[in-house]
Amino acid sequence: MAYLKAKAAPHSQGANLTTLKACILVLCFAVMQTVPAAINGFPFIFFDTRGYNNAGKAVVETIAGKQWVDEAPVTKATSPADPSVEQAVAAAPGQRVISMSRSPYYGALVFVSLQAEALLLVLFQSLIVGYVAWLVVRQICKENPTKPYLVIGVICAAVTPLPYFTAYAMPDVFAAVVPLCLFLLCVSKRSLTKTQIVICWVILAAAVAIHSSHILLTFGLLVLLALMSLWPRVRPLLSGWLMSFLAFSAGVSAVFAFAFVSQAVFGSWPQNLPFLTARGIEDGPVAELMANDCGGYEFAICDAAPLDNNSSQLFLWDKNGYYQSADEATKQRLSDEDFSVFLTAALAEPVMQIRASVGNALRQLGMFGLYEFYTAKRVFAESAPHFMNGSNLSRFGASLAVTGGFPFIFLSTFVYASAVISLITVAIMFGVRSISNTAMALAVLILATLLINAVVCGVLSDPHHRYQARVIWLLPFLATLLVFQGAQRAKLVPTQFSAENSDATL
Repeated sequence: MAYLKAKAAPHSQGANLTTLKACILVLCFAVMQTVPAAINGFPFIFFDTRGYNNAGKAVVETIAGKQWVDEAPVTKATSPADPSVEQAVAAAPGQRVISMSRSPYYGALVFVSLQAEALLLVLFQSLIVGYVAWLVVRQICKENPTKPYLVIGVICAAVTPLPYFTAYAMPDVFAAVVPLCLFLLCVSKRSLTKTQIVICWVILAAAVAIHSSHILLTFGLLVLLALMSLWPRVRPLLSGWLMSFLAFSAGVSAVFAFAFVSQAVFGSWPQNLPFLTARGIEDGPVAELMANDCGGYEFAICDAAPLDNNSSQLFLWDKNGYYQSADEATKQRLSDEDFSVFLTAALAEPVMQIRASVGNALRQLGMFGLYEFYTAKRVFAESAPHFMNGSNLSRFGASLAVTGGFPFIFLSTFVYASAVISLITVAIMFGVRSISNTAMALAVLILATLLINAVVCGVLSDPHHRYQARVIWLLPFLATLLVFQGAQRAKLVPTQFSAENSDATL
């Protein structure tokens, strides 16, 4: 009898939604996330955007059969601009040096968008996030996904950093897409169509390929998913995990493939910026190594001793800093020896490094405001003239972010408030145990993402608000989903509740 009642139950709204209605919903969600960019009048631009544009321009123009030339001469006064452009100019004749930390794949997207219509980049990124979010909402709120999806769109647009990162000419927004794609592939693959699986796979692989921090984040989450197989309630699908690992491998392979293409086409290997060396100088162990004559090692960084200032920012970005003022041969050595220098120093001073790394991770965990968007005025003055055409430069200069009309400090208050309220809400929902196994798996992935992202960015780079702000919107996203799912599950009759819970168990 219970079986017959379950069979007679009406289909959920999620199952009855047509493709057209779903597309309209995703478009509505995406449009909500474009509001800050529309108000600003132009996408938000960061110093690193110049490096991405430069790498993308090299690729696009090479494919088009054109000679890669810079839009404007690079001067030494453009500090703290992205160094990859100066590297390209300073390279030997017939060679071009592309920074490995500036993905040419994402760079091509930035370059093409700036050549066509800059705001198309904002819409494109918003649509990708909106589509992945829609697939996730359908898995958690199966009875009626429309309302929670639209409410999430409004909340994210109003009080989270999401719309500012979809409007950023930076790949940061894709960091938060990684755990959502992993959830869909590893936990909910059976509920997706073949087309949806392929799209999620491509998005995950692309996210891995466009930034080195995404590689580490994805790897950490894949390890976590493997460990989750020991917990029956959140056990992932083996086929989904293998598919996700294949996407991860494809993304990493794309990074190294470009390195070989760069050497063959441009005549030089891409350079990684020595982030670890800079981090070790500020944390102390590398500075100690340098003070002790490098312990007999002949690292390039040893020639920099003694440093007047141990700031990693000054070392990497200041025009008079050691890295910026070094010749190309020294820069290449600093890049090649980066990991070795950091590891050697950390092993020599393990307590100092561990203490500093833990402190940096904790600092990063609590830094997720919109404060770094205030750099727009400096970007306009120091970096934008060297890669934007006259039309884009004029629009960017007239944007509210540059003129000082965007209240980023005021908006950051809402970001912090929404994060705190969401964390409390998630804790309450866990306490009352009203969430399904599927939602539990999503919660584990999102909470782990916040922690892993803080460790990766805080320990291996510098703690910056931008790094954690790019993923913090997942917390209100999760809290809203859990509230709506709890309300929907409370309305189910016992037989329906049992059927839904069985579907959610993997």
